Amino acid sequence: MKKIIIILSVILLNQSLLFAQTENKTTASEIRKSAKSDICYAPSSKSYKKVKKFTTYKTLDECVAAGGKLPKAPAKKKAA
Repeated sequence: MKKIIIILSVILLNQSLLFAQTENKTTASEIRKSAKSDICYAPSSKSYKKVKKFTTYKTLDECVAAGGKLPKAPAKKKAA
């Protein structure tokens, strides 16, 4: 019984590591630079899906080096 639990644990751990590696590869190649505003958007950005005309880059650093800008931080609301 212990062997079965160990084998299942190893299989599950291996699968989660493979998923993490695949996810990082996908995310790394999806940085977008808007053709109009030259702003670099990461996949986690709210405006990422809104960008229609864009150039893709592997990293944000590569996008910025190509003349792109990072998005401005959203304005903080004043406390009432």
